[in-house]
Amino acid sequence: MPEKVDVQDGDLQKAVDYEMHVKDYRAYRLVYFVLGVIEVLLILRFFFKLLAANPQNAFVSLVYGITNMLMLPFNTIFRPTAAATETVARVFEPASIVAMIVYALLAAGISKLLFIMRTKPKNTVKE
Repeated sequence: MPEKVDVQDGDLQKAVDYEMHVKDYRAYRLVYFVLGVIEVLLILRFFFKLLAANPQNAFVSLVYGITNMLMLPFNTIFRPTAAATETVARVFEPASIVAMIVYALLAAGISKLLFIMRTKPKNTVKE
């Protein structure tokens, strides 16, 4: 198993190859995996609220339980807009969208910081 992996930074104007230790590369990829899990849970929450899912359902309750923790910093940014139709209360929760954006930006920042701190340019010269 190689100790280093090759990575490229697409943000640079010129093509420069970098190398990173495998364990650091795994941490770099783990940030995006965790972001993916958080984003999926927040999207589910958003649509469950929007479509008035039954909060007594075990899966819906699990998603709400996990995402309540993730939503704490964002709950009071906006007031949720409720549209009651007959006996169903549909809720448009813009704070969920804000949370998804903030968590995506946070993950991008962490991964970029890992990239900056844990990579070094390869010793090859390109012609």
